[in-house]
Amino acid sequence: MECPRVSGGKGQSAPASRSGIGALPHCLSLGAVLLLALIGYGFLLTPGQVPYSRHSDFVCQGLATKWVLYESLHSGRGVPFWRSDELSGNVALTNPQSLYTFPLNFLFWLWPPLKAVGPTLWLHFVTAGIAGYVLGMALGVGLWPRLLMAAAMMFNFKLIIINYSGWLPVIPGMVTLPLLLAAVFYALRCPGLTATVWLAFAGTLCLHTGHLQLFYYAMLALTVYVLARTVKWIGAREWAVLQRTWATLAAGAALAAAMTAYLLLPLATDAPMLSRGHASFDFFVGGHALRLRHLVSLLYPEALGTCLDGSYETPEFWEDVAYFGIVPLVLALVGMVLAWQRPPARFLMAGFVASLLLALDTPILCLAYEVVPGFRLFRLPARFLFLTSLFGVALAGLASDEIVRRVQRHVGRAWVVPLAAMVLIFIIGGEGAYYARRYLQMAPPEWVLPDNDYQRFFAQQPGPFRIAPLHRFVINYGWAAPMNLQLITGFDPYNYEHYQTYFDLMQHGRPTPARARVWTDHGALTRPDLLDALNVTHLVSHRPVPLPPARFALAAHLERQPVFIMYDGLRQSDMFIYKNRGALPRVFLVTEVRPARDWDAAVGLLQITDVRSAAVVEGAPPEVPAAGTGSVDDEAALTHWESGYLRLRTKTQGPRYLVISEVWHPGWRAAIDGKKLPLFRTNLALLGTFIPGGQHEIVVWFRPVGWRMGMIVTGIGGAVLLGLMAAAWQRRDAKGDIRVRADVPTPVKEPQ
Repeated sequence: MECPRVSGGKGQSAPASRSGIGALPHCLSLGAVLLLALIGYGFLLTPGQVPYSRHSDFVCQGLATKWVLYESLHSGRGVPFWRSDELSGNVALTNPQSLYTFPLNFLFWLWPPLKAVGPTLWLHFVTAGIAGYVLGMALGVGLWPRLLMAAAMMFNFKLIIINYSGWLPVIPGMVTLPLLLAAVFYALRCPGLTATVWLAFAGTLCLHTGHLQLFYYAMLALTVYVLARTVKWIGAREWAVLQRTWATLAAGAALAAAMTAYLLLPLATDAPMLSRGHASFDFFVGGHALRLRHLVSLLYPEALGTCLDGSYETPEFWEDVAYFGIVPLVLALVGMVLAWQRPPARFLMAGFVASLLLALDTPILCLAYEVVPGFRLFRLPARFLFLTSLFGVALAGLASDEIVRRVQRHVGRAWVVPLAAMVLIFIIGGEGAYYARRYLQMAPPEWVLPDNDYQRFFAQQPGPFRIAPLHRFVINYGWAAPMNLQLITGFDPYNYEHYQTYFDLMQHGRPTPARARVWTDHGALTRPDLLDALNVTHLVSHRPVPLPPARFALAAHLERQPVFIMYDGLRQSDMFIYKNRGALPRVFLVTEVRPARDWDAAVGLLQITDVRSAAVVEGAPPEVPAAGTGSVDDEAALTHWESGYLRLRTKTQGPRYLVISEVWHPGWRAAIDGKKLPLFRTNLALLGTFIPGGQHEIVVWFRPVGWRMGMIVTGIGGAVLLGLMAAAWQRRDAKGDIRVRADVPTPVKEPQ
C-alpha cells in the first residue's frame, strides 16, 4: 500500500518513498507477527480447551449462533436462513450478529463451535497484527515502526478484554478497522485504480463484520477528514486531484456495498421491524456513561477495579476501560508533538481527543445523539474508546517513525534503531501476554456446554415444540441450539417489535410502550392462550411455581442441574418442568377470522380475542373468506419440519383459516399443491393463510427479502472487482500506473 513515485513537495521526499521496502522484509515481518501471536496467544490453540469466562457472550449467545450454522451445514441443509432456537424464530444468515460469511470465521464451517472458537480468536489476533502493519504502510512509516504498530494492535488491551467477554460480533470490527483507515489514507495520497481495489476490499471486509457500530463511528471520523481535505483542495483549486480522489472513494465505496448487498438489502428490509428503532437516550447510554475519573484507566487498566474479582463498579468492565498499552500511549503523546505536521497526524490527534470526549457523559454526547443521523441506533458510547485505541496506535507509529528519523540522522550506529524497536516490541508483547494469560482463561468444554438431565428429558418429547423458561438463567439461551431446544425467550439485539408486543400481551395482557430490547425474558403469564398458540408445551423454573393445575402439571423435578448465570458463571440449580396441557400444535385451524385494517386495530382486537379458536388477520382481502365452523374430521398435520421449512397436509370439509406458529416475516413464502399461497400476519406475530376445502399439500419456507437481488448485485460487484484487480496488476507490471499525491499540490504550468 505504498505510493513510491510521488514527490513530497518543497524539496523533500514523501514518507512513502523513504519507507518503501521489498517483498522479503514483508514476508519476514509476517513471520514475526505469527511468532508473536504464537508466543502471546498460543494457548488459545490448546486441544480440548475452550475460552471461558463468567461474563462470556459466547456462552450465552455466540455458541448457539455458530451451532446453528454448523448443524445446518453438516446435516446437508446448507447455510441457514432461519433459526428456531430462541425468540420463537429469527433470521440466521442475514442477522448482523451471525457473521457466517466473515472470512476469519471459516473454521466454524468446518468444526463444531467448541473446537473452532479458540483457533478463531487466535486468527483474529494475528489479523490485528497484520492490520496494524498495513496501517503503518499506508501512513508511510518505516519497517520497525510498522512492526511496533503490529505488536501494539495485536496486544491492544481493548482487544484482549473483548475476547475475554466472548464478544464475537465486535472482535472482527476492531481487527478490520485499521485496514479501512489504511485504505482511505492510501486513496487520499494515491488515488487511482489500485487505491479503488484496496478500498473496496477493506470496505467489504468491514461491512461483513457483525457489529456495525465501530464501522459507523470510523466512517463518521473519516467523512469529516475527507471533507476537510476537499475544502483544502477547493481552496487551492486542485480540481484534478479533487476529481480523481472522489472518483476513487466513490468507486471503492460502491464496490464494497455491492459486495455486501446480499446482507445489506435484507438488513434494510428488516430495519423498520426491529425494536431497536424505539431506542431512547437511556437505552443508548446503557446505564453507565463514563465520567472524567474513568479516563484514569488510560494509564492503568485496573485503576478503578477489575471484572475478575468484582471490584469494578459495574460488570461491563470491557466497555469502559480505555487502556490500550502504556508504550503505545506514551508514543501517541510523543507523536502529537513530533509528527503533527504530517498529513494524517492532525486527523488522528483530533480523532483521539474526539473519541475520548464522545465516550464521556457530556452535553456533546447529547447533541450528537440528537443531531447526527444514525447515532441513536447504537448504544453504550464508551465504545468510542475502541477508536481511541486505534487512533492512539496510529499516532504511536508516526511518533516512532519520527524518532527513527532523528536517530538515523544523529547516531551513526545502524544497530541502535533495531535494538530499541525490539526492546519496545518486547515490552508491548510481554505486557499483552501477561494480560492475555490473566483474562483469557481456558476451560474444559463441559464448562461451556455441560451435560444435563433436562436435555435428555426434552429429547424424549414429540416435536417440534417450544419451551418457556420462567427465569433468564434456567436454560441458558446459548445452550438452546446445541441441545436442540426451541425457546420463546432469547438474547439478541436483533429482535422484532411485533414479537415483543405479542410477548407483552402474553405476559401482562396489554402492550407496553415500544422500546428497544436486548434480553427477552419471560416472567409472568396473563394470557395462556397466547402461550398455547406459540406451541409452548413446557414451562421451566428453578423453583416451584403456583400454576393452575387444570392447565399445567409438574412433569419433572430435576435436582442440581447446571445453569449459566450471566456475570456469575456456571452454577447448579434445581429445575421444575411443567407440562402445558393446552399447548397448540405448530399448525392449527381456527373457526373465526377477525380482519384488522392496521397495526393498532390488530393490537386492540388481539386484546379481546381468544386465539385458540379465532385469528386476528392483517392484510386480509376485502371480502374475507369464511373460516368455516369446523368439523371433527378437519385436520392440519405437520409432515416435516426444520428451521425455515415446513411441509404439512390439510384435510377439511370446507374453507378454513390455518394458523402457522412461526414468527411473521415478509420473507416467508408458501405454496399449496404447487401453486403460490398468500400468507398473512396473524395475531400480530405469527403466520396464517386461507385454505380451500379438501385435501392439500402445503409447503412453507423462508428466504430473506432482497436475498436474490442482493446475490445478483454481489455477483456483479465481485466480477467488477476481479476485473479491476487484474487491470491494476497488469498496469503495475507495465509500470504505467501514474499516481497523484492528493496531499501535495499538483504542478501547474504557467501560461505562456
